[in-house]
Amino acid sequence: MWLLRTSTAELQFFNGPYDVKGGYAILSHVWQDCEQSFEELQSLRSQIAASGQQHLLRSRVSDKIRECCILAEAHGYDWLWIDTCCIDRSSSSELSEAINSMYQWYSHAQVCYAYLQDVPSTCTPHNRGSAFRGSKWFTRGWTLQELIAPRSLIFIAQDWSSIGTKASMAPLLEDITGVDADVLTFRRNLGDVSVARRMWWASARKTTRVEDEAYCLMGIFDVHMATIYGEGRRAFLRLQEEILKRTSDQTLFAWGNVLPIRTTPFREQMTFSKYHQDSHIFAPSPASFVRSGDMHPVPMHLAAQNAVKALGVTKCTLDSSKPAKHVASRECKEPWKIPLPDFMVTSHGVRARLLVIESSAGQSTLAIAVLACKDKSTGSFVGLLLRRRVDNETGLKYPRYHVGITIRGMHAWMRLRYRLSQVDWARHALSFNSSGIVAHWQRLYISHRSPSRSPPPRTQSDTIFRFLFPRWLKVELAKQGFEPDKKLPEARSQAVKLAGKASIATFTLTHRALQESIRIHVGTCQRSPWATVTFIAHGQPGRRPLGTSGSDSSSSAIPVPVVLPKFRPRPRINHRGHAVQDECGCGPETITRWPNGSRVFGDTQRSVQLTFTRTTAGGSTHLLDVRIGGSVYQTAAGMLQSRSRELHTLTRPLMRMLL
Repeated sequence: MWLLRTSTAELQFFNGPYDVKGGYAILSHVWQDCEQSFEELQSLRSQIAASGQQHLLRSRVSDKIRECCILAEAHGYDWLWIDTCCIDRSSSSELSEAINSMYQWYSHAQVCYAYLQDVPSTCTPHNRGSAFRGSKWFTRGWTLQELIAPRSLIFIAQDWSSIGTKASMAPLLEDITGVDADVLTFRRNLGDVSVARRMWWASARKTTRVEDEAYCLMGIFDVHMATIYGEGRRAFLRLQEEILKRTSDQTLFAWGNVLPIRTTPFREQMTFSKYHQDSHIFAPSPASFVRSGDMHPVPMHLAAQNAVKALGVTKCTLDSSKPAKHVASRECKEPWKIPLPDFMVTSHGVRARLLVIESSAGQSTLAIAVLACKDKSTGSFVGLLLRRRVDNETGLKYPRYHVGITIRGMHAWMRLRYRLSQVDWARHALSFNSSGIVAHWQRLYISHRSPSRSPPPRTQSDTIFRFLFPRWLKVELAKQGFEPDKKLPEARSQAVKLAGKASIATFTLTHRALQESIRIHVGTCQRSPWATVTFIAHGQPGRRPLGTSGSDSSSSAIPVPVVLPKFRPRPRINHRGHAVQDECGCGPETITRWPNGSRVFGDTQRSVQLTFTRTTAGGSTHLLDVRIGGSVYQTAAGMLQSRSRELHTLTRPLMRMLL
């Protein structure tokens, strides 16, 4: 890692924090728009060294670097680390090493300066609504570990005067950030705090890059992983997988809404989808833990004993290999054996062995997997609310579950998502019919990421086909001399919507020089989209079917197809020579029958290619690309471009005279 010499602002490389003799100071701050980088600082040093005035380097650096060097030197430190200029970001390996070791560098620093640029020195931090409480520094993702890691932290105002220390302001900082005061003052080990609560600390913080939501938490959870900018939300999933390898704290899964007591999902309007972002065991982002601050781990045997008491089953019944229904029975005198609740990430999901309480209604199974964690706010043990379809699990040794359900209310805004349940109310939540409730230790798979396949497209009753045009199409048509008769829809909100069995949309492209038009028809036939093209010569009554030969002189007719063909079901011949009714009976103009959604209309003289491409996988909105070709249109376009170049050549001297 590179460090600044406080007396000269020169950079020097050190292998680790223990190699810095005499210790070092470190800066925590919120990046501004014009921060001085490593490359800029090295370039400035080279320029000053060439002039023989190395002593002027510190006076030429940015104000933030200079003032921090002066402060650290006054406190007796020879070395200073600032993330903006002490990391060579042109080297991906050095950047990855810096991110993975950043928590270590902050924790071993002699002092950390938390520079609050938006807080004046006259501010009173403890006042409600003060600038200190509302500082942007408390809202950023990276500053969370920079608050927790240093042993000594001093808050600095915008004029570089001292506001106070972390130790003296610990209760206030807990009120602002939620981080426990005993953690800030090192009376409690960070590893003793539950995973859910540490995630809760970061739930309201923001980062510039989405990947940094995960990378800024690596030090807090003492994990290391490769930094891959560009992977998006996948970074936070990898972080949770790494946490799962290092801890048995099941509060990692305790995020989301808890099912209210006295709620019976089987009696409600319950829905679930495996494509919902909350239907997996891992959270999509730290924001998912916004309600998980009170979750804390408990021994597994306590959680299991609570479940046994709530269900009324015996301990020995759970020890047996066969599932046991909810029945009252005498207690067995044998010692209770609790399986180890191990977790392993596989390609089919997270494989686990848990105490599962489940009930079925038709083809749907709803279950509560007991977790070794408890909600302090309610004093209740919690479990994962799981569901699966029985017909999809036939023949599998271990069942696969998804997490959470959606309960619909009387209105759309009343729809709520639940993925946790109180174990104490499991009997009531899973009760439905006389089939009973089953409780047993079970090996199962729980979904941990969205399926690789796209969800099936939703069929809408009012709209079955939508299309719009590319934004650049109008410019390309103008280059060929064509002008649309109306504004082409280009935004998604302007997309043409075709509904019903006989909807038609028409767009006409007119070539003024040739006095010809191309008319594009897009419609629906028996709920299937179709499209065709007609060629129109203004003032010429003669028309012939497309594909007939003819001269391209101005007096000849333009070959065109039937304008709006009347589609009728027609038989087609299959590979065995038998007549088979067409799927939709709408003929070859049906878009679904076009190879790759593309078809060419016309001949060698005049042709139009229509191509429909989905804007999103499985979506109903399509992008319509129009490509115009043929000898007649190519010749006209060449003449138009030639005239444009001639006009540009003639007007150039005039423009020079005017300038």
